[in-house]
Amino acid sequence: MKVLLIGATGNLGLRLVAALLTHNHTVVAFVRSAQKLQNLVPESIYRQISVVQGSAKDSDAIKRAILDANCDAVVNTAGVAAMAPWAKGDLPEIFKAVVEGVKDAGEERKKPLRTWFLAGQSVLCYPGTQSMLSDFIPIFLEHRQNLSLLHSLPPNSIDWSLLCPNTMIPSSATITVPASPTSKLSASATVPPSWKDSWVRHVPLLGRRVVCAMNASKYKTTLEQNAEFIAADLEAGQSQWSGKTVGVIDESNV
Repeated sequence: MKVLLIGATGNLGLRLVAALLTHNHTVVAFVRSAQKLQNLVPESIYRQISVVQGSAKDSDAIKRAILDANCDAVVNTAGVAAMAPWAKGDLPEIFKAVVEGVKDAGEERKKPLRTWFLAGQSVLCYPGTQSMLSDFIPIFLEHRQNLSLLHSLPPNSIDWSLLCPNTMIPSSATITVPASPTSKLSASATVPPSWKDSWVRHVPLLGRRVVCAMNASKYKTTLEQNAEFIAADLEAGQSQWSGKTVGVIDESNV
């Protein structure tokens, strides 16, 4: 696939450059600064990608980049959600612009674009309920706003998936092709995979908050694992994750 990667200079974006190339995708990096990207990756990798400069808040620029490069798919990793429930970040503005740009490009092409967006574990549901984890641990609430935007889209306007990891850390500071994460991820739709419930959940008011905290540490994954997961899914073509929030866990923690 030819993939427009928005946010290629970020921590996950850099690993996605490597993972996408490893899976034989053609990468079009959409960044604010081509020079910054060139400084962050080896020249041998930079020569393998195309670069478009623009703002992730500019939906028209995103649409033009998709159409001009004839991209088949989009991955957006730009923007950071504010952690505190009262804080505001630029993620909702970026997310909305990307959604609009991708939707408009799909309408012009008369085919919805396969698109991966990034969120966090907070918008997954507590297993066995319709309540999000952020109902019990109210952090990163901007992801809820972004998910609502996706759910409000007209049918067949974007073939989207929303990756919802917990903490991501780098396994290496070096960006290499081929990329080779040490282990893969297990995934599930809507809820965190391999969730361990407890009788503690029945404690009034605090029970499910405590269970969420008990589970949190085992969902740490690497940036490289998440990049590999997206790149492999795009290579597969038809995705089981279309229209889904996707929780992930390191296979070694299952």
